Amino acid sequence: MGRLLDLLYPPRCPVCDGIRPVGEPVCHPECRKKLTPVGDAACMRCGKPVADDSAELCYDCAGRESAFSRGVSAYVYEGELRESMVRFKFRGRAEYGTWYAQEILRSHRETLAKWRADAVIPVPIHRKKFRERGYNQAELVADELAGELGLPLYRDYLRRNRYTVPQKELSNRERVRNLMRAMEPGSDAAMLAERKMTPERVILVDDIYTTGSTLEACSRVLKAAGVAGIFIVTVCIGSGYT
Repeated sequence: MGRLLDLLYPPRCPVCDGIRPVGEPVCHPECRKKLTPVGDAACMRCGKPVADDSAELCYDCAGRESAFSRGVSAYVYEGELRESMVRFKFRGRAEYGTWYAQEILRSHRETLAKWRADAVIPVPIHRKKFRERGYNQAELVADELAGELGLPLYRDYLRRNRYTVPQKELSNRERVRNLMRAMEPGSDAAMLAERKMTPERVILVDDIYTTGSTLEACSRVLKAAGVAGIFIVTVCIGSGYT
């Protein structure tokens, strides 16, 4: 059955979307060379690359407090990976999620294990977007990470109760405030609270870290729901400052 499915729906490289022969690496070797790993010179809080490897925090994190403790990303959000993420989110390439998660683990498995998290939680999307896409892209990555790390995945720990439009004209503080109003604890949070099993430390997963507003808003809602330690994981992250 697997071979038949490969013939009907040939596996594609998640970077260039080109068909790859069965048995070949998931990502074309030449495509992997076009990606920019975050590397060791990264912000100790959000995981954004920094020019000065002696700096502990990036420009953004040095100027504000965060509800999350630490974050990591596999790649810098640029070039071919930016196009790959567009296909993943808007053009039905849900299968990329497995490779993205494996790339995160390839770079940061040891770090994720050291966090000693109790659960994995995806950043939610609004039901309207879910109907349009057919999936939550963050959940696909989170599901794979949870399985590899041997942790429970709580799909509905956070719920997006309001549809938000792009907030380019707002400051980061205003974005976070708006997004917090759009987020609430979901059924998983209620169930675990009732059983007095609220996780102490969680890994919060999203696809892209740009301004950090969404992840900050989610982290604050988690804190208010009783989660003490929040660690963020994304596939890719911007290299500038907001």
